[in-house]
Amino acid sequence: MGNKQSGFTLVELLVVIAIIGILAGMGSQMMGFSIRKGGISAAESEIQRLTLGVESFQLDYGDFPPSSMEDEYEVTGNRLDSGNESMVAHLASRARGRSYFEFKEEYLDNLDSDILANDMVEQMSWLFGDNQLREYLDPWGNPYVYIHNRDYGREFSVSQEGVPVMVTSGTSTKTSTFHEPIRFQIWSAGPDGIHENGKGDDVSQW
Repeated sequence: MGNKQSGFTLVELLVVIAIIGILAGMGSQMMGFSIRKGGISAAESEIQRLTLGVESFQLDYGDFPPSSMEDEYEVTGNRLDSGNESMVAHLASRARGRSYFEFKEEYLDNLDSDILANDMVEQMSWLFGDNQLREYLDPWGNPYVYIHNRDYGREFSVSQEGVPVMVTSGTSTKTSTFHEPIRFQIWSAGPDGIHENGKGDDVSQW
């Protein structure tokens, strides 16, 4: 009797390789979905914390932070992400003896090198100890958008994948009215990094 050869045939090997490829692709898709979902959850959590911080600031000062530092203070900069910078600067202020937000260092950056006049830094007594106007970034590295209700309808320049774009306040698809009409709006451009005024895959407080 002849000896039977053990092992896989070429066809069997190709089938196994194909199955491994399919499983690897499925695993990669699931991992990508998990990472995306995790980023969205993190952004939602930070927006909730920022919202509480802005509301705490309002309790002390009777108003929310302005939509732009340039409108009220001497700033050397370019008006890019001005709402975010204003929100961060005011939440970091300790003029009333406390700051209003616990910042995560990995999300803080001064992407456009804006600075605030030194006398304003002293007046605000903020916790950073320098004059850098920082932005607070979402999990994808883009600054959140912040707009005070009195500036709804006004356009602002924000960062989108490193390029300035114009955004305006988010409105309801059904009623065309502004979201958060008597407060403020905060949103992230979401996983795709494209601002849609709080719509699409943007992550917002509403």
